[in-house]
Amino acid sequence: MACTPQGALNGITYDCANIIGGIKQLYVGYKRGDGSSIYGYEDITGIDLNNDDYTSGTFGQIVLTTPTAGGSVFQEIQFNLKDGVSVFTDVVTISADGTKEVVPTIMVELPLMDAAKMSELANLSQGGVELVALVATAAGTYHLVGADFGLYAGTVDGTSGTGRSEKNRYQLTLTGSEGELAYQFTTAADFATVAAI
Repeated sequence: MACTPQGALNGITYDCANIIGGIKQLYVGYKRGDGSSIYGYEDITGIDLNNDDYTSGTFGQIVLTTPTAGGSVFQEIQFNLKDGVSVFTDVVTISADGTKEVVPTIMVELPLMDAAKMSELANLSQGGVELVALVATAAGTYHLVGADFGLYAGTVDGTSGTGRSEKNRYQLTLTGSEGELAYQFTTAADFATVAAI
């Protein structure tokens, strides 16, 4: 027997006004802090996810009411916007038995295998550490990724390159297994407000 739908289908409008690919900004923070000096996404108050009302037409959208935390949560990871590598994907797989898995993946290329990057990448890639990311795309969409169950540093890949025609770089891949597609900020201002926390 099939399940009763939770919300009515409303269709999807076709819009090709701004379909440029690529990501513009990436901020990463811990999902949970330590309760005293390290603050995570779950320490932020004044941020609400519409994740249970499929009938509203606003499912998956983020609503802010003066978000604050006890200290800094998100840090920016800067990368070359024209590297042809950095990307955010969000893949839903639904099985006939009714199970669903959402796998978000964020990959960025960080030029130069220097000591400062190595230190921060080592910090990010500790086993069991759960992360949350904010992603702004070139198409003007703004995403909160990892809010359900957290992301982890799936791979850190460093290479010197074999010669002058190849890059000396690190690639960082964040991935996870979420309950829903990444939640969305409806305005750039809301995204910037949370990124500044």
